[in-house]
Amino acid sequence: MADYYEVQDEETSVVSYDISVIPNDFNVMTINSLIESGVISMPTFQRNYVWDRKRASRFIESLILGLPIPQIFLYQIERNKYSIIDGQQRLLTIYFFVKQRFPRSGKRTLLRKIFDENGNIPDSVLSDNEIFQDFKLQFAKQENGDPHPLNNKKYHTLDVAQKSAFDLMPVRCMSIRQNKPEDNGSIYEIFSRLNTGGLNLSPQEIRGCLYRSDFYKMIYALNSEPDWRNLVGKAEEDDKFRDVEVLLRSYALLYDGSSYTGSMIRFLNRFSKEAQTFSTEKVEQSRQLFFDVLNICKSIDKKAFLTQTGSFNVSLFDSVFVTIAEKILADGFENAAITQTDFDALKADTNFKAAITHSTSHGESVKARLCLARRYLYGIALPDGEE
Repeated sequence: MADYYEVQDEETSVVSYDISVIPNDFNVMTINSLIESGVISMPTFQRNYVWDRKRASRFIESLILGLPIPQIFLYQIERNKYSIIDGQQRLLTIYFFVKQRFPRSGKRTLLRKIFDENGNIPDSVLSDNEIFQDFKLQFAKQENGDPHPLNNKKYHTLDVAQKSAFDLMPVRCMSIRQNKPEDNGSIYEIFSRLNTGGLNLSPQEIRGCLYRSDFYKMIYALNSEPDWRNLVGKAEEDDKFRDVEVLLRSYALLYDGSSYTGSMIRFLNRFSKEAQTFSTEKVEQSRQLFFDVLNICKSIDKKAFLTQTGSFNVSLFDSVFVTIAEKILADGFENAAITQTDFDALKADTNFKAAITHSTSHGESVKARLCLARRYLYGIALPDGEE
């Protein structure tokens, strides 16, 4: 899956930022209450809860025994509102242990969506045995053959000393706020560097934590649409949200392509920030464009966007998506049909091939493939001096 969405990696340079970092030592029960109240929000567009019960049990044991644990990093969205930069697995483990329920492995994508809709997990969901099981700590026997003193314990079956030690264990939380500039750029860089959980975050996982909006909810919902999954050629959604990034990138080039300068990561970050201000009407227009473009794409081969090696060519798709969407906006859906012959001619163009396979994030490559797609699919002339 790592190479399925064919797009080239991009290095970015770091500029200077003005940030504030404030340390806080919250005890475990304070942290749990902050999660329950929504003060600390779960990064629903980041990654699923991935720990198994053995790993979660070891973390709970560390808290009970007072052993050092890695610090938590929080991003201050606004006053009394934080998102998790690093430490999601640890904070969710605390939340689940206090609730005495542990998510079943096959239901964790569903839980992410429930968190998004509710800000927490309703009791009706926690009590559903198809989604959750009892959270009993799980340990092997000790070296002398005796059972581990915490084995099979739940939060409410801890003895008084164990429960007190757990409840009052302080956890260092570093709250980070970007003062200038107001684009969340430094927080993105911090996200991309922190990796205490051993799982590198993809750019789209990071954006999902920083730029939540109705537009984001819309594209994440579109990502599960059957017609889109068929076009992509993968029934399952990508666990690093690279498929969502394809949609984000396509909309960004549609709406803001004229401002693209050559850094796709920063371009998508800026667009994601802008999308937080989109009106309900613009979000709905964007949603309808998605279905209209996919309906028009049904006139071409269903594997049209796959490479010879079977991966999905993102640059090919974004150029076609933008071109069709522009035509729909200008002349209406009924005048935006394309043919297989024109599509094949586009793919055969030498300059277009170069623009979708080499240095695909360079400004000239993006400009070239969009211009060529317009010419081949709708006969729109290239600007003077370009061939």
